[in-house]
Amino acid sequence: MTTTFDRGLALLDAILEAELGSAGYPGNAQLADSIGLDQATVSRMLKDLAALGLVERAGRAPGWRIGPGYFALAAAAGDRDLLTGARPLLRGLVARWHEPAWLSVRSGGMALTVEAQLSHWSSYVAATPGARTPIWCTGPGRALLLDHTEQQLAELLDGVEFTGGGPRAARDVAALAAYNSTDRAAGVVVADREFEHDVVDFSAPVRDGSGAVVAALSLAVPRFRLAGRSAGIAESVAGAARALEVRAGGREGRRAGRPGP
Repeated sequence: MTTTFDRGLALLDAILEAELGSAGYPGNAQLADSIGLDQATVSRMLKDLAALGLVERAGRAPGWRIGPGYFALAAAAGDRDLLTGARPLLRGLVARWHEPAWLSVRSGGMALTVEAQLSHWSSYVAATPGARTPIWCTGPGRALLLDHTEQQLAELLDGVEFTGGGPRAARDVAALAAYNSTDRAAGVVVADREFEHDVVDFSAPVRDGSGAVVAALSLAVPRFRLAGRSAGIAESVAGAARALEVRAGGREGRRAGRPGP
């Protein structure tokens, strides 16, 4: 195992194998022995994987199990048309604007990154495959919720504390609904300092054949590099999202992001 990515995959495989077998939920020592790494390294990796929702503590059991982010990522990866259609469009956005671009789907109350193309500043957390970010204070999250009414937002986000995020993040359901009402007409979300203090997310909903929002396509720009590019970036992100709808088509079963009646 030569890279962190390789070690992370090996760790996920070891947890899944133990969970499906008779050994039960594996602990840190068992996992370290299984993949041939020291316990300190495994502990750090588990902490990172847990932060992404890929693994979680097994309830009251003293071990680990596969988390909801793993299954959401697997479900999204199963839609090959969506992912393969997104890759050239994301590469095109990065080539044009020199900023990171990524594709997200809903995972419960979070936005899950399922595909990304990085730029020369590649540390933006949302543009990391497997990253789970708040759905209420990010560009992709708001794009995934763009069709929700205020009542539907209130039901979905019941119990959510609107804390964290950037200085311009919505602090209640009414503010979130107002943001989305403004962006809905344009068909693209411009989340200015809602997640990070000096970053603007441009995100557009990707719809299936019935018109339901099934994904969000995004590009992030540091504010100091925006310099009059906002309109052009918003237009190209919205155009890429529309092109992805044409390339990927719809799939009847992927309706998790559609507001209920």
